[in-house]
Amino acid sequence: MSVAEQHLKTGPAKADAVEYHVDAAAFEQDYLKPIHKVGTISSLLLTFGMFLPAILLYLIYGHSPAWSSIATGFALAMTYAFPFYISEPIAYYPIVGNAGWYICANVGNGSNLRVPCGLVAQQVAGVKEGTREGELVSAIGISTSALISIPAILIGALLINSIQQFFPEWLLSAFKTYLLPSVFGAVWGQFILRGWKYAPIAVALVYIPMVLKVPGAWNILIAVLGTMLVGWAMLKFFKIQA
Repeated sequence: MSVAEQHLKTGPAKADAVEYHVDAAAFEQDYLKPIHKVGTISSLLLTFGMFLPAILLYLIYGHSPAWSSIATGFALAMTYAFPFYISEPIAYYPIVGNAGWYICANVGNGSNLRVPCGLVAQQVAGVKEGTREGELVSAIGISTSALISIPAILIGALLINSIQQFFPEWLLSAFKTYLLPSVFGAVWGQFILRGWKYAPIAVALVYIPMVLKVPGAWNILIAVLGTMLVGWAMLKFFKIQA
């Protein structure tokens, strides 16, 4: 039995609830250090793997894009991705924790799958986000979602062409039009239940930049950071909790 397991204590807080406590030293030694070691190595390997096709193309065939094209593509990508580099870690980290963030970064589908899975796991276990207990529970939920979704996506990708021919055109059109908005709408509704008093502020911070025609990526950054700042001000100055 590891040190972390020895220090994981459970005791009934209420007749139908269980209170979890994780020792800080055990959490640091038996959980965080291995997580960061494995996460760093896997992230570096995956980063190298993303460049591997271009490297092989150059080494085998001698073809490579001009540096000016690389710089142009990188600049275009950063104009879209940079706001997410700021907003997503701030918004998601209290829910997904260290292990969950490595999985989100390496596997993908963070906002529409990993974060909801981690959140639901915390709700079922009765733990709060931003705590050691919440991070452990969230890691279990997120890692389970990755183990299930990756094979499912692989099977779907292999079979989609043979299956979709049996679907009527109106159904395929509905999938393309409404599937992604419905997923994000469900996530939005889930978070509203946890802090409904912030919902009007979040909606306003989304629609105002849209009216002003702010680029979509910056719109997300404004909505995330703005809602956090307004929520902090509501709690500090007006004592209004979610």
